[in-house]
Amino acid sequence: MSVKDFHVDFALDGIVIPAVRGASFRVPRGKTVALVGESGSGKSVCAQAILGILPKPAKITRGEILFDDTARSGGIIDIAKEPRNGAVMQHLRGGSISIIFQEPMTSLSPVHTIGNQICEALHLHRKVGKAEGNAAVTEMLRLTGFPDPQRAMKTYPFEL
Repeated sequence: MSVKDFHVDFALDGIVIPAVRGASFRVPRGKTVALVGESGSGKSVCAQAILGILPKPAKITRGEILFDDTARSGGIIDIAKEPRNGAVMQHLRGGSISIIFQEPMTSLSPVHTIGNQICEALHLHRKVGKAEGNAAVTEMLRLTGFPDPQRAMKTYPFEL
């Protein structure tokens, strides 16, 4: 993925507030890139734009977010030009591009088990049965370092 000369504005009560100005970076295939900066520098806005989950007052005003989805859809997609809730973004979100938000207490539902929440995301993006999904999530938790992934599947976020 590459982000080129990326700009985002927020329009609030007739006032335009620039949130991101000229961001450019590249994420090589199979690699991780950290967005680092001061509070309010636009890190979260960049991440939200990539996922197509910007708040309603936000608008991409310039630049490109080019995602190579050759393996799944056969080409390069300019995410910045795609409708937020269109079929392309729904195809990409969670299946090819994901985010882990910084604050776990607001990212996970306190009324659903860890297993239910991860399985729900898995079933949205893959055609797997319940048993296969549970096995995949248990393995994900094991790979993440949970000492007892079976137990973790049945716990609530606050119990971890």
